[in-house]
Amino acid sequence: MPVINRTRYDIYADILSVMDFYSEAGISQIARRANLPIDRAKGLVQFMMARGLLVKFENPKQRPSILYRATNRGSQYLELYKNLSHMVVEITEEEMDF
Repeated sequence: MPVINRTRYDIYADILSVMDFYSEAGISQIARRANLPIDRAKGLVQFMMARGLLVKFENPKQRPSILYRATNRGSQYLELYKNLSHMVVEITEEEMDF
């Protein structure tokens, strides 16, 4: 099975896809579902929060108590990413016909 390297944009989209599916998630769930080590997931989540793609909130009545949720900007990023990735795949497939 070939190894496919993900770009940072692919990883951002994977994290946002987790948020899209679960609506909110803790860091361990994000790391597991996005196939990332926990320390890398923490750094990426911090980066995405600084860019306005994710927000952090606390709910002491729930475990885990610190959860993350995608913002409107994060949801827009994910939609744009999906649209663009479909276009790139179509272009690549058309080029293969030549």
